[in-house]
Amino acid sequence: MESLFSITDFMPEESKCADVLRKLRWGDGPIKCPRCTSERIKSNGTYHQHYHKFYCHQCKRSFTEKTGTIFDNSKLTLSEWFYIARELQRNISMNQIHKDLGIAYQHVMHASHKLMDSVYMKRLVELEGEDIEVDEMYQSAGSKGKKQTERKPRKRGLKLRGRGTYDKDKPPIVAVVARKGKAVIEMFHDLSKRNIDAFLYNVTGRFFHTDDFRIYWHLDDEPGIVHESVNHSRKEYAAGYKHTNTVEGLYSGLRTWLRRYKGVSKDNMYKFVSLFQFNYNHRELHPMLLLDALLETVFLGAVI
Repeated sequence: MESLFSITDFMPEESKCADVLRKLRWGDGPIKCPRCTSERIKSNGTYHQHYHKFYCHQCKRSFTEKTGTIFDNSKLTLSEWFYIARELQRNISMNQIHKDLGIAYQHVMHASHKLMDSVYMKRLVELEGEDIEVDEMYQSAGSKGKKQTERKPRKRGLKLRGRGTYDKDKPPIVAVVARKGKAVIEMFHDLSKRNIDAFLYNVTGRFFHTDDFRIYWHLDDEPGIVHESVNHSRKEYAAGYKHTNTVEGLYSGLRTWLRRYKGVSKDNMYKFVSLFQFNYNHRELHPMLLLDALLETVFLGAVI
């Protein structure tokens, strides 16, 4: 039985998407050439009905709103791109998006990865706060989606005990969270003092809260900060303001977020983590404003 509705009934019109892209790109300012940044521009008709075509007198080339972005030369319409962005942000799987849109899974996957890569490029944010929490988690992740001919068969479930590494299919993920503030989450191949030092280099705070993992012990000797730790091995989880409950709550949300995808390749894990971080750092926004913020971040991170 054919449905009375199609997915396009619940998608924005292409002209609306073109208007949004135009506003993201130039706002109320002058139109600039994406290749030479010249403002010597003239309107030169339309392109595919919904887009404006411009001509640059400086470099003698034409362009549209999509030129130089991840949306350029795509088989997907801009409304499909925006729909994919919204559903990804809502933690909907690519397989479900592909079914809803009725387009090839490969198109949805490529668009999704481009969107998440753009978010990843803008992932570094300034963390400021009196109290900073740092912790690590280890996420089982193999080589999903990649043919393996040389690897020996592995037990089902990737159930490696203890701390892992990227090569052992259990890459470490480290999060730094400012209480009542933002977070930065990074995936590493393995953990070392050198990696942690580089990761924390631009973080400002007076009190650093961690667990008793020895990789954080050197923070005791860092000038200008107070290192507070809780000993989880002794069932110590909180002592007044000294705890890592905020970052552990973040990890609980991250595990739930990743579970939706029923296994993520370790090669692509960083993309899904960066999208989760974006949502966490904008958690106070209304869902529609959250989508606006995502599209702006994607656009700014994707312009050539």
